[in-house]
Amino acid sequence: MPNKTITIQGVEFNVTQPYAEGHVVTEAEAKALNQTRSENVRNNMAKQVKDAKAEHGDVLPEDVLTSLGQAVSEYDKSYVFTLASVGGGRKSRDPIEIEATKIARAAIMGKLKEQGKKVADVDKDALAAKIAEIAEMPAVIKAAKKAVADRNNMAADALDNLEL
Repeated sequence: MPNKTITIQGVEFNVTQPYAEGHVVTEAEAKALNQTRSENVRNNMAKQVKDAKAEHGDVLPEDVLTSLGQAVSEYDKSYVFTLASVGGGRKSRDPIEIEATKIARAAIMGKLKEQGKKVADVDKDALAAKIAEIAEMPAVIKAAKKAVADRNNMAADALDNLEL
């Protein structure tokens, strides 16, 4: 079973990653996945509803409600989890994960620039999935750990010389 290192209050711990493609889920796992899926559908359709309310007011006309209902239904039918959608938008608070993501994003941006492409030319979900994939590479995690340690040491040195 694969492991992942997480940081809790600055201390690293290994946790298991028990789920893999093809895993049969329990009732509780299915409930959690369905909840995350529902939240993703809601979040991804929110702009259309907000725009409709901006145009028509808080009490939407029946035809607008019908149209929005159809749009949500269509989106719901076609929705699938992607690597970019996993986590329901949770932003990491782990400094190593954050740094690894920055390193991965910078590497990809450099590659796009080298190829003469812009971020807008790349599918958003594919880009996020590739960033997540690169951020989990051992070399990137190692570089992220070093960067975080260097930053912490620099901060500690600065605080040692701080006079209040």
